[in-house]
Amino acid sequence: MTILELYPNELEASGERGNVTALSTRLERAGHSVSVVRHEVGDRLKTDADIVVVGNGPVSAVRAVHSDLLSNRDALRALASEGVPFFAVGAGAELLGSGITVADGTVIEGIAVFPFSARRGVPRQVGYIVVESAHGTIVGFEDNASEWVLEQGAVPLGVVTSGGGNGNGREGVISGASIATQTKGPVLPLNPALADALIRSALERRDEAYATSTRHAELDRLAAKSREVIVANVKSVFTTI
Repeated sequence: MTILELYPNELEASGERGNVTALSTRLERAGHSVSVVRHEVGDRLKTDADIVVVGNGPVSAVRAVHSDLLSNRDALRALASEGVPFFAVGAGAELLGSGITVADGTVIEGIAVFPFSARRGVPRQVGYIVVESAHGTIVGFEDNASEWVLEQGAVPLGVVTSGGGNGNGREGVISGASIATQTKGPVLPLNPALADALIRSALERRDEAYATSTRHAELDRLAAKSREVIVANVKSVFTTI
């Protein structure tokens, strides 16, 4: 299995390396070999990836990778159309959407893997977030000044019960097997069910099975303990700046 991480030097501001580690560790503990490929600006894009991951960063980082991303737009969209699951967080997700309108009104073009657009410059939301989704309760941390507007017919990842999310009571967006989210933390180590959903989608493309075992139990126990702390404190730490 190959995990392709896009622009880790620029878009890993919220610990997104932890998402890659969660995916690779859970795959390895299920008996699958894993290769992680880090795509940097100027690299030749690896087009036989099984999962694509991209993380969060400031607008300066978005601008730094934008030209390279556009040059690889067709290849990345082809991967998505072939059913390769993308997991995208924050600014990286916004680049994979339709576009980002920044505070001065400038629009940064996206590559339209996900059916939503982003608007920067709204009141910043900082704190823990809890989302009810088809993958169960998702918990994590959010720190953004961005509103996501889903296109007609687009499906949100879930409903926010505590926090801000997209800015409209919903959080994230799903496109086929791919997931975009504002939830950080990093989110996948905290939410094993979400990580396993991405893994199963990736393995189904290869007609391979995935099953967790006792080797995953300690990971799941640590995640459960962390989730308990977040749920217990979510109301007291959430703020809007």
